[in-house]
Amino acid sequence: MKAFAVGAQGEQPAHLEIDTPEPDPGEVRVRVTAASVNGFDLAVAAGWMAGFFEHRYPVVLGREFAGVVDAVGEGVSGIDVGDRVLGVVSKPFLREGAFAEYTTAYADGGLIGAPEILTDSEAASLAHTGSTALAILASIPEPEGKKVLVVGATGGVGTLFVQLASAAGAEVIATGRTVDGRELLSELGAAHSVDYATLEASVREIAPDGVDVAVHLKGDPGEFASLVKDGGLLISSVLYSPDMFPDADRLTPVPIAGYPSAEALERLTGLAGSGELRVIVDREHSFDEIGQAFGEYGHETIGNIVIRIG
Repeated sequence: MKAFAVGAQGEQPAHLEIDTPEPDPGEVRVRVTAASVNGFDLAVAAGWMAGFFEHRYPVVLGREFAGVVDAVGEGVSGIDVGDRVLGVVSKPFLREGAFAEYTTAYADGGLIGAPEILTDSEAASLAHTGSTALAILASIPEPEGKKVLVVGATGGVGTLFVQLASAAGAEVIATGRTVDGRELLSELGAAHSVDYATLEASVREIAPDGVDVAVHLKGDPGEFASLVKDGGLLISSVLYSPDMFPDADRLTPVPIAGYPSAEALERLTGLAGSGELRVIVDREHSFDEIGQAFGEYGHETIGNIVIRIG
């Protein structure tokens, strides 16, 4: 099958022909129709995940996907060949991935039926990003009434988190570099949408004593840590260890990893299926354009970049 993968340690990712994976017990195989680009994928491609995950080469990149069940492993029930699903490749090692014609995922907690209301590209942009957004929200005790600054709010995780946090009663201050981005964040529920270029002045005007929580999804957290009150939370999906956080003696560092669960996927698909949660897709690329998509990631995109495969 065709895949975008790292063939061996130290190599750059490339379009390769590799064996089609077989589902292990408890897994299903999915014919992938779409997969979204995430920061995790770029980190794997750069070799930054070598210290965190075992790599079983060739390592196929791509974490979240949408597609159609193609084969069912031993012990799997409630999922049938032909089901349209969305999910995350979330194994304790890196091998299968979503940027391929086929991938495998855990039946329990790794995938779920895709709501009919979602396109393939939208469905492919919900499981990993949404699980991360839910994990961030869960790390904020009693979010109602708290001032929550979200830096990097126009990305896939950010656009979902803004909606979830606003619905939970938080006063969200969301950053965007473009007018279109800030207008969308306001539509999604942000109480304040501010230009990152004037971040400190804008936030000080809204919260003179500082915000209760800052959510770091992009950039250098040292540039805005001072905007958080003493003892406040600095939450990051980018930093993996408390010793990587600035002002750790003054703030409460909270590293987040967005591992999916059956409960999280159920909640996300329920909200998205009812129209209460919007999944934002900025653009789509073909499988042959994955390299271009990686180069565009994080550069004033709004929402998700999706690779169409099937």
